[in-house]
Amino acid sequence: MSTSLPPKRRYVAGNVLRRLEVVDLDLLGVWPSARVLDVGCGVGRLGARFQGRGCETTGIDILRRDLLSARRNTAAAEPPTTFVQADGGRIPFVDASFDFVACTETLEHAADAALMLRELARVLRPGGRIVVSVPDALPELVASSFYDLYYDDPFGHRRIYTRRRIARAVEVAGLRVYARRQRNSVEAVYWTLLFLLDACPYMRPWAVDALNRWRDRSNEEPYSLLYHVLDEAGNRFFPKSLVVYAEKPRAVG
Repeated sequence: MSTSLPPKRRYVAGNVLRRLEVVDLDLLGVWPSARVLDVGCGVGRLGARFQGRGCETTGIDILRRDLLSARRNTAAAEPPTTFVQADGGRIPFVDASFDFVACTETLEHAADAALMLRELARVLRPGGRIVVSVPDALPELVASSFYDLYYDDPFGHRRIYTRRRIARAVEVAGLRVYARRQRNSVEAVYWTLLFLLDACPYMRPWAVDALNRWRDRSNEEPYSLLYHVLDEAGNRFFPKSLVVYAEKPRAVG
């Protein structure tokens, strides 16, 4: 007879995203074979999720090294993803080319965010949907107060968005916002504590390791009920990411 203890009971709600996932693909409404553009695709994490839903995905990014990583990360999956080196302010596709457009944690880096949003709207077909995410203002302000070089990197953050400001920017581009979400409060807490520890050299050697172990545990699935409750509460007050879902109006007449 086995003497091992039964596994600890865990909790997973049907609508709980994985901890580092910002975009809810069900709320966006993607379907297999949909044409998807991922602007600022980075190393392809979000694109791989679209790929897993059977979407025909194209990723663009300005950094060649990230595109090379994205190709490696998605090479074994089907359908294949296309990657193009391009600036989000000059998207190399004709009008109404895509059913869905995603732009996550990218607008804050853009030299001209309004131009980029107009480009995102241009390549989206009428009736198509877009998701945009940016860092929330509060953790951005905390980070910039502890890190003098936060905005000096040429590829770094150029602006801070409030919840109202990002929704308004999406609407000004001619898109109709239908949902807003806040995500990843645990990440906001992690990075805030990391910046604080960086300012305390006596605590740094042992505290950073402890903090990273806590972060790794919080990323384990399935999540505990306590984690889920705390994360949802934290997302109301101190999220890392603001997420806006919008639709391009259909032509009238």
